[in-house]
Amino acid sequence: MAVGTINEESSLKRYITEVRSLWGDGKEPQLPFRVKKLLETLLASTNPQEPWIAKLIREGLPATELHRDQERGFILMGHVHEKGHGNSPHDHGPCWVVYGAYHGAVEIATYRRTDDGKVPGQATLEKKEVHRLTPGRALPYLPGEIHSTLATEDSVVFRFLSYDLNQVSRNFYDSATGAVQTSSGRC
Repeated sequence: MAVGTINEESSLKRYITEVRSLWGDGKEPQLPFRVKKLLETLLASTNPQEPWIAKLIREGLPATELHRDQERGFILMGHVHEKGHGNSPHDHGPCWVVYGAYHGAVEIATYRRTDDGKVPGQATLEKKEVHRLTPGRALPYLPGEIHSTLATEDSVVFRFLSYDLNQVSRNFYDSATGAVQTSSGRC
């Protein structure tokens, strides 16, 4: 499936149409929560025989761009992860994200910084809580929220990004050393 090309009758097309209809300027504070509800509907209503999801699962890639909205800037990604796949704590800079599980289970841990932020390139993190996403469940993570993911089962996960993360600066945290690496986004 080409980026931005959606089968006319698919649940994915309905989802994108619904997100576009409520997007506005993309800055309304309740938007991440409204997109979450729509994503949960997509997760629950998508038949695994629909060509776009069948292809995603068949190809089994760790990251597939399902839709990039050229006008509004949001992106929907599909991820197929084996049990144990995860990432270290990170944030999405000024962007927000909604994660949703279609199949399997993923744990998303959230963190708070316990240092004063005065030492450049260093941070101390404390785990706040762990959310378990199971099929049909989605959760938003707001700008600056530090989180990490871990597939606790073979999983198919959707990730809705409010903007292209390659265009913004964001932070990656090394829990063992306290090192903070900031990406150099182009925005």
